[in-house]
Amino acid sequence: MNNNSNNHRIWVPLSGLLLIAASPVQATVIANSAVVYEEPDSSREVIYGPSGAVSVASYINAASNGMAAAGYGQAAYGALHASAFSAAIAGPRNETRGQGGATWIDQVTFSDAALTGTSAFARASFSLSGGLASYSPAVGVGVGNSTVAASVRINGGLVYSTSGQLVSWNGVITTDEIIRGQALNGVYQADPAASLTGTFSFDIPFVFGTAFQMSADLTAFTQAQYEASAYSNFGSSGYWGGISEVHLADGTILSGYSLSSASGFDWANAYPTSAVPIPATAWLFGSGLLGLIGIAQRKVERPA
Repeated sequence: MNNNSNNHRIWVPLSGLLLIAASPVQATVIANSAVVYEEPDSSREVIYGPSGAVSVASYINAASNGMAAAGYGQAAYGALHASAFSAAIAGPRNETRGQGGATWIDQVTFSDAALTGTSAFARASFSLSGGLASYSPAVGVGVGNSTVAASVRINGGLVYSTSGQLVSWNGVITTDEIIRGQALNGVYQADPAASLTGTFSFDIPFVFGTAFQMSADLTAFTQAQYEASAYSNFGSSGYWGGISEVHLADGTILSGYSLSSASGFDWANAYPTSAVPIPATAWLFGSGLLGLIGIAQRKVERPA
């Protein structure tokens, strides 16, 4: 295998398979999860979790020959979890891919009889925790690619996003990129960022008395070629952080309004993180997959 044969097969998540991202406007109120995986000489496979207030999808294959693919997705209103793992051994056609994802979609309304029809902004926050790891040997033509993407949308328009990618090629990190986007007072801007994780604020545009769609998604993707491994571990987040204030475009703080949702979830408050166990790390340790990633000096990781 040569470098040219790798160039057109790497860097991009499974094309067209961010399967559970919300459509621009979708009336359904739901939580969804899905797993996508691809193993050597096999077709792409998709596993959907059940739709509902809580949705979980999971797949693990840890073959004895060192080839492995895995994905995990879990969604509930206000909480998203996604992890993926891939490992490959030397061989010209050896490649594995794993992807896990989750999304929630809700209809939300701010109400105040005196302000009906008035445009305003709600200052909200979203927290993300986890990490990326990619490994490839210094000898050979191995590529490990791990990525994560998270977003919050209002009526299909982005108000928050974080994306990260860590690529190891022949023992060298060739891509280490983080991009974060946040909307403030109706202006969305995305820029390079120093850290994948943290709690991030953004503004939600709305009109009092008019329902709007609010959705969020989280996708973890990994790809391993030849002799490499990759791990995208965001099984412990992201979490909705609640709404800290409602204001007009001129900065005037408003009070006395009410907030309702079709799901019944209270978006004014942060998701109670103690309510849901952290599944992904235990899930992978229990399967033995983490032993394939190249422990200690062999692992190059983007820390949480």
